[in-house]
Amino acid sequence: MTPEEFMNNVVESIDSLVDLYSQGKNGPTYLRSELDKIELSNEQREKVLELIQLAVGEATHAIICGIEGTASLGSSQEIYKLLDENGNELTGNLDALLFERLEG
Repeated sequence: MTPEEFMNNVVESIDSLVDLYSQGKNGPTYLRSELDKIELSNEQREKVLELIQLAVGEATHAIICGIEGTASLGSSQEIYKLLDENGNELTGNLDALLFERLEG
C-alpha cells in the first residue's frame, strides 16, 4: 500500500461514517438516533452533517499530525512509523496528503 492509498482509505472511512450518521433511524450508529431526536429541518440537518464531516476530518488530521510528529499527540510530540502488513512505511507525508484530500 502507498501513503496515497492509505489516505484515500482514511478519507473514504470519514465519508462512510458521516454517511451512516445521515441515515437517521435507519443507520447503525448512536449519533444517527440522536440527530433524529432533535428534529432538525432538512436544511439544518445538512448543515449539522457538514459540521460533523468537518469535525471528524479535523480530528483525524490532528491524530495523523500527531503520528507524523508535526503536532503533539496528547502531551508528547514524537515521530511514529506506520507500516502496512508488508512492511511498507506509510508515514512521512500523511499529514500533508490528508490535508490536501480534505481541502480538495
